[in-house]
Amino acid sequence: MTKPRGRSSRQADIAREAGVSQSTVSMVLSGAGDLGRISAETQRRVFSAARRLRYTPVGQQRTATAVPSRQAPLLLGVHTFEPIFPTSARDYYFEFLQGIEEQAGVEGCNLVLFTAAQHEDGVRRIYHGGVNGLRQAAGSLLLGHHANLDDLARLVEDGHPFVYIGHRDVPGTEICYVGGDYRATTGRIVDDLVALGHRSFAYLGEAVRHEPEVDRWEGFAAALDRFGLAVPAPACVRPEDLTAQWLDSTLAEGTTAILVESVNLLRVLAAMVKLRGLSIPDDLSVVLLVDDPGSEVGPGPWASLRIPRNAMGRRAVRLLTSLLTDPDGDYERQILVPCTHTLETTVAPPRQ
Repeated sequence: MTKPRGRSSRQADIAREAGVSQSTVSMVLSGAGDLGRISAETQRRVFSAARRLRYTPVGQQRTATAVPSRQAPLLLGVHTFEPIFPTSARDYYFEFLQGIEEQAGVEGCNLVLFTAAQHEDGVRRIYHGGVNGLRQAAGSLLLGHHANLDDLARLVEDGHPFVYIGHRDVPGTEICYVGGDYRATTGRIVDDLVALGHRSFAYLGEAVRHEPEVDRWEGFAAALDRFGLAVPAPACVRPEDLTAQWLDSTLAEGTTAILVESVNLLRVLAAMVKLRGLSIPDDLSVVLLVDDPGSEVGPGPWASLRIPRNAMGRRAVRLLTSLLTDPDGDYERQILVPCTHTLETTVAPPRQ
């Protein structure tokens, strides 16, 4: 199919080309395809049609008309604070980067990857000798668990447009970010566990606490408080410091469900449960508060919180292009994308 001469491609053209509805095209191109339960196959068909028809979002069409001198596509930088480049499709960061690449194609932008050498603290820094290492890009997307907050604050001060993928708060300033709504989703997980009959809970958290970990804990604690249930003291430890004594005392207190923040903690917990001759979920229900790693640990697949990583990557690109093409526009600059969850396999009603 070809579009009529003399006009830009529209979403209706993409819908006909991809064999889907226009509402499907709108959701996919806006980064909401995962939330609308649109299959990955359909989303890729839409992206492919958009590229073939050289679709340009309306906001960029207006900008191109208003600033005819900008001929080259926007160059967006991707900076990672630690080595994260995926080695397989199961890697945690794979879908983030895939979403970034897909949406950059839709927006008509080029990407460049910045990989600075690590400093003594193991974190890749943006500034070297006082120079912004991302300055070649019009704006940047930043990823990584261990962000350097001084670098983020300095980027704001320098006026370099950027979007952090993940919820981060920087003292003294506000940054643009696209994160997962872990607080609300963890609360819904507790709602479902209570509906199954669970009344006594435990919480295993990471020793290093960033905003995403705090959001999960606060969603958990707020949900228990809403039900008038006891909020346990969280065990925030490194995996190597988790002891069987903690599990024994937790079970002795009548705990029937444990929420776990990381795969590494889950691995240790599953081994201890097995050594005690107990069964998940017959003796203990367990929910992983990140994506299931593919059943590499324990009985799997695990009941888990599911992070919309592809959608977050796409939404971050859309936000960054908005910052570049319409910096004073009226739109959200701190976005939390809804997550989903499943309680299959490793959750069951507690034994009476």
